[in-house]
Amino acid sequence: MMNEYSILREAADEMYNAIWSKYEELKGKLDRGSISFKEFGKALDYSSASALRDYLERNKLFYRVISEEWFRDYKPAVNNKILIVDPIDGTSNFVRGVPFSALSLALSSGDSLSDVYAALVMNLFNRDVYYAYKGSGAFKNGRRIRVSKVRDTRVSHMAISITNAIPMKSPALYILRYTNYPRSFGSAALEDCYVAEGRIDAHIDVRGDLRVYDIAASHFIVREAGGKVVVRQYDREYVSIQEEGGIKIVSASTPQLLERILEIIRMT
Repeated sequence: MMNEYSILREAADEMYNAIWSKYEELKGKLDRGSISFKEFGKALDYSSASALRDYLERNKLFYRVISEEWFRDYKPAVNNKILIVDPIDGTSNFVRGVPFSALSLALSSGDSLSDVYAALVMNLFNRDVYYAYKGSGAFKNGRRIRVSKVRDTRVSHMAISITNAIPMKSPALYILRYTNYPRSFGSAALEDCYVAEGRIDAHIDVRGDLRVYDIAASHFIVREAGGKVVVRQYDREYVSIQEEGGIKIVSASTPQLLERILEIIRMT
């Protein structure tokens, strides 16, 4: 456990440093209008992915990697373990200076999301580290965390993704009339981690736009913190980490809250 935590933590630290180094290098160009927010974000993503790739190669960690385009040509020696990576989750937040984005890393022993057995999420603004290992619980900065005990939607704080939501049609909007505390933060990984530590009680993103690497680490952390999670891929219960896209997720603090949310948004 400690060895794999050390690997994930060392990799995350190098990615974090690379991101902020690139940020300092390019922020002036962004301020002068020499580059766009999109170009800025892409450069930051690339710096994070490059740092991870360098770390893996330098330490001869020949994992198969599931991630963004930066790893499409990465063909290491065969290793049964799979590393699922999001170099930056919440890139648009990061480039605008909104302090809610993260990097995430998960280790899996097979091709199913259920094969994930270790995960780490690092907040890119305050460097908080969320970590979990199968059967050992979830931790934040070395201290055990657990979900809240909230069961009622009316008193629950919920992170709800509403990007491109269509009134009267988008299922995520159905929940709004049943909670007094809806939120939308812009980073699925951190929203899940907030559920895991009891800051909020649920995270809902049922657009079908998420990718496996957006939630591979964080959904596992919620489960190890005692929470309940439903993930669907193209509306299938089986989630393949090889397919990447089509992900819907509902994370909740208690079985009762999860059941009620699924009933309201008509996702069973």
